[in-house]
Parts: sequence; structure tokens; C-alpha cells
Amino acid sequence: MRKLSMPDDRQDLTVVASVSGGKDSTALILALREAEIPARYVFADTGWEADETYVYLDFLRDYLRIEIEQVGVEGGMEARCRHRAGFPGRMQRFCTRELKIEPLRAFHDQVEEETGKETISAMGVRAAESERRSTMPEWEDEGPRYTRDRWGGWVWRPLIAWSVQDVLEIHRRHAVPVNPLYQLGHDRVGCYPCIYSNKEEVKLISIRTPDRIDKIRALEAEMTALRQVRNEVTPGRYKHVDDATFFQTQRQGFSGIDKVVEWARTDYGGKQFNLFAEPPKGGCMKWGACDFAAHDAETEQVARIALDALDEGRRAEAMTIAREVLQRMLDADRMRRGV
Repeated sequence: MRKLSMPDDRQDLTVVASVSGGKDSTALILALREAEIPARYVFADTGWEADETYVYLDFLRDYLRIEIEQVGVEGGMEARCRHRAGFPGRMQRFCTRELKIEPLRAFHDQVEEETGKETISAMGVRAAESERRSTMPEWEDEGPRYTRDRWGGWVWRPLIAWSVQDVLEIHRRHAVPVNPLYQLGHDRVGCYPCIYSNKEEVKLISIRTPDRIDKIRALEAEMTALRQVRNEVTPGRYKHVDDATFFQTQRQGFSGIDKVVEWARTDYGGKQFNLFAEPPKGGCMKWGACDFAAHDAETEQVARIALDALDEGRRAEAMTIAREVLQRMLDADRMRRGV
């Protein structure tokens, strides 16, 4: 794992690192700091993130003493769904472009106007994440202007050759715990849930945060009602009037969030319910390497209090308690390593 460096001809440009609260973008922050490469950090808030992610971002701000600026669209994900009377889909993935790419591009334009310098978009993308990302280069010039197919400037993927173990190691080196979602068994951090969430993720969300399932159910009903009203004004505007669903599972023979949750709680094949609750398989459980978290009973009790506060809508209190949990994790890691 080599130390990050920049070509001589780009030394004077402004690095803007995209931050999500996930392990890779946090590793990017730490790698830039190790290499003493100045950067601005920005988080594109979709308005559809897990509560733990917002807490974790505040933790990074406080602990690393950095500014993570925030961009987004008014009303976030829910507002964009209401605008269309529907949800993002595999053929119309408007969420990524409208809630992330476009606000981030506007932020870069603002930085360029403020500094008089071109920006570099730094991202914590790794080749090992997917087949598509495995073909991406570390550096790419997608200038000179933003289009639907081009970013409009330099794109830098400094972690492209890193492994999961590299990412976790830099967290350990800086005594920075990963987002608590990974400790709970989630594989990814971002929209909660994403339209591409797998069976395990849907199951986890339904068990841990049933209020998010309630919200999706209410939105599905609202989108269906909106389609009916708009079709009365413009007949035929929406083909599937009575089936506005968050997950596109119609080809699997069911639709609607309640049916999706029911399916998520079945064994492989979707026909038989598990008789016994199985532990999560993703995130830290899969990597077997998030060993910097404290596991003492007192810390676990405080963690449960934080989760209860989140469930009851006491977000400010939850943030305070979650910071204590994260600090306990840091202290335990330092003690384990004798620092």
C-alpha cells in the first residue's frame, strides 16, 4: 500500500474528496492526510441515509478536526420521488445523478470560482468492488465540461488498487473505527436502503429500523395516489398506475415493501422461513477484521441506549451517546495496541 502522490502538473489544482461515511471514503480521507495532500471534503446528502451515517460523519469532523461540507437537493430523495410519482429504477436511476453527481458538480464549480483553480474529484473507488470498477484507471481527464457522460474535469481514484484489508488497516493505523453500520452486519453505506439492496440488507433494515419500512410503505401509497391523480389529468401518463413500488420485484412474482420484507426473511429460494434467527453475514462479520471495537458489557449497554434513542426519534441525544460509543471504541483500540 503505497503512499499517495500526485503528478507534478497537477500539484497546484484543488483536490475535492467525496465522502459518504463508508469505509472507502474514510480511508481516502486518512490516506490524503498521511500524504499531506491538502483537500476539501464534501458529503452529498441524499436525505435517505441511515441515522448512524450522519452521526459518524459528525464524529469524523470532531475527531479528525476537519470540515466536511455538505451538498444536496432540497427535500432529498423523497422530494425527487414525489416529482416523478415514482422511485428510481434500474433503467431510470435518477437518484445518483440528481442527488449526488449534479450537487457535487455544482460544488466543484463553486470551488473553482472561489479559488481560480481547476478541481480534482477524488473518490474512494476500488477495483475489487465490481467488474465495472475493475477497468477504471486511477487518473482520468473527463474535461473540459460536464455532460451526462463526462464529469467535466480530472477524476482521481487513488485507492483503485487497494484491498479491503488495506482499507481496514489505515483505519486501525489512525485509530478510526468504521461506520457502526458495518459492525451491525451491513456491507455498504449509502442510501438506506438502496434500490439495489440485497436480501440480507433488506432483512437487516426491517429488523433494526422498521420505521424505515413504514416510511417506504407510506411513500408507495403516496406515489400510487399521485399517479392516479396525474393520470386523470393526462391519461396514460403512467403505465403502471397501481404499482408504484420501491423495489422492482414484479418479475419475481411479488411487489410492495411488505412482500419484499417477507421474502427477505426466508431461506435461499424464498419459500421457507428461518426457524431460528441467524446472525448478520455482511460487513465486519464477513471481513472478520473489525477488531478495534470495544466489546465490554458497559460499551454494549451504551450502544443499545444510543440505538433506542435513534428509534425513538431523539436524534440529538443519540448523537451525543454515539460519540461516546465511538470514543470508547477508540480508547479500547489504543489500550489493545498499547498506545
